[in-house]
Amino acid sequence: MTRTLKQQVSNCQPNQSEEAGRRGFTLIELLVVIAIIALLISILLPSLGSARRTAWQVICQSNLRQTGIAIQSYLDDQKDPRFPLLENRAIDPNNLFFWQVRMVEILEESANMPQEAFNCPAAKGLSSVRSPQNINYLVTNLRVFTYPFPDPAGLQPVTKYSEYWFNDSVIRPGTPAFYPSGVTGQFIRLIRHPEEVVWSMDALDEFPRHQGKANNGREQIGKSNMLYGDGRVKLVDLVTYRGGTDPYGATGPFFNWGHFYSR
Repeated sequence: MTRTLKQQVSNCQPNQSEEAGRRGFTLIELLVVIAIIALLISILLPSLGSARRTAWQVICQSNLRQTGIAIQSYLDDQKDPRFPLLENRAIDPNNLFFWQVRMVEILEESANMPQEAFNCPAAKGLSSVRSPQNINYLVTNLRVFTYPFPDPAGLQPVTKYSEYWFNDSVIRPGTPAFYPSGVTGQFIRLIRHPEEVVWSMDALDEFPRHQGKANNGREQIGKSNMLYGDGRVKLVDLVTYRGGTDPYGATGPFFNWGHFYSR
């Protein structure tokens, strides 16, 4: 009877192997696991950030392509096509301001384009026309990218906007008829190389919102998506679109390409 009781008690007690299987992590093991997780995060985060920026760029380019289709449809509806006139004389009789948001109104009416089509997911902070600081900055420089206007302090809720710039270069007074320049309100047939005209691009050009490799293939440089007159969309670096030339020799900046040539 005594032996049987001892055997029962012995059977109820866990052996050493069972205790070892149920023991928790030691401090060193826990620190190793944390270190491995931190290492994996440090490896994955740059890749995730790069994938997000790539997705933003793809969406931005898609929006520009859709804008190009809408503008071409607007031109095709005219017998003698001319580029949309970017001005708002109802508010600015002297036509002193460059009305970028006017294109939103034009394409909403002619092509039923939604407001979201004029947005870029990478337009944040300094690179967004909707930030209060930029609204004040843009109005000071006679550029209107947002409604309501005027709102120099950027205090009113933005109801209409364009995160894209549209070519607002004007015909210069006194320019001979055989040597026209300017795009806004201009007949397409009077533009020398309409396929090289930059119809639209990321706003603001002075604050590129995308990045890409420089010509040396190593350094990262600020770039902007640009929509050309033939419908192609291309990522161009700031140095090129500020001072480069088009294939026919028209000197920069970008708003001169395709139509303005120095003698």
